[in-house]
Amino acid sequence: MTQARQKIIDAAISLFYAKGYNGTSVRDIAKQADVNVANISYYFAGKQGLLEQLVSDFLEGYLRTIEMTFEQRNFLSSKEVLFQMVRNILQYQFERRELTRFFYRELSLDSTLIREIMTIYFSKERYYIEQLIRQGQENKEFQNVSFAMFMTQLKGMISMPYLYPQYISEVLHSFPSEIFFIEMYMREVEKWMEQALCTEHLQYPLPRAAYV
Repeated sequence: MTQARQKIIDAAISLFYAKGYNGTSVRDIAKQADVNVANISYYFAGKQGLLEQLVSDFLEGYLRTIEMTFEQRNFLSSKEVLFQMVRNILQYQFERRELTRFFYRELSLDSTLIREIMTIYFSKERYYIEQLIRQGQENKEFQNVSFAMFMTQLKGMISMPYLYPQYISEVLHSFPSEIFFIEMYMREVEKWMEQALCTEHLQYPLPRAAYV
């Protein structure tokens, strides 16, 4: 039973990514998962319930990644924790790139469901990052910057590879699905964070192992 449920999830991620939520039927999902259509209703109460499960699972993992990094603030500086947090977010998204691409695409369509679920999790994300920045400002690690503007730009960078993969591949001739790209992208995001936020700057390039 658990195997059938996972096969449905895997098939839904693949099909939602390729055809979109509205372009995918429960029969499409059942066929690709090689299960009976009734299993989708049994496990998820239909396609809408399956969508909610995928989004919730993605955001729960996303937030757990942030929370686990945030716990290191008692042992590391605010700057080290914030930089590691952003690296971990980018790595988390890269490892789930089809689901990440689908999530950001649905978010851009202003879906009521996605917006309601997203608000809960991203409000928590904002809280953790704001706490790190406030702490870093108190410790003179960070400049006094507008948190709203910094967060707006940071979120744009975090989502860019998944909102506009065609632009990156066809115009910039890079490939967001390759590990080489995400490693390079992490370094560039960190350089921007150094300039935008930090009072003292690290020396680049950092060791490659820091991005894996």
